[in-house]
Amino acid sequence: MTEESLHRVSRSYELLADRMPEVTKSFYGRLFSTHPDLRPLFRLDISVQSQHLASALALIVRNLRLLDALEQPLMDLGAEHASVGARPEHYPVVCRTMIEAMRDASGEQWSAALEQDWSDVLQHISRVMMLGALQRNAASRPARHP
Repeated sequence: MTEESLHRVSRSYELLADRMPEVTKSFYGRLFSTHPDLRPLFRLDISVQSQHLASALALIVRNLRLLDALEQPLMDLGAEHASVGARPEHYPVVCRTMIEAMRDASGEQWSAALEQDWSDVLQHISRVMMLGALQRNAASRPARHP
């Protein structure tokens, strides 16, 4: 990401941070209304899940310049998500829904460039999480012998 992109994402998060409970509530409401099949994957109370999501977003934004330092925890998170049924095709839906929730909460502060920046961040996070899920699945399969 460019320095300008990093700044836009950080600034947008700062503007949303105080309203993160509203953003996460909107996110889960949208997600479950458009994809009710995903609701069973969320076993925690949604208010608790929302706090986890808000904390994860804060951690990601604070570490935008050092996302590689979050790689292993994100891979572990992806493996955990896979263990409860998350599949690769869920990630684009979740990313798109998060962007919609942030866009609506941002109002006039939102721009096409900011949307692309957030999309890039969330897609990167998704790829790392899916890699963790794939590695866990590969490690848990019995070795094939000729």
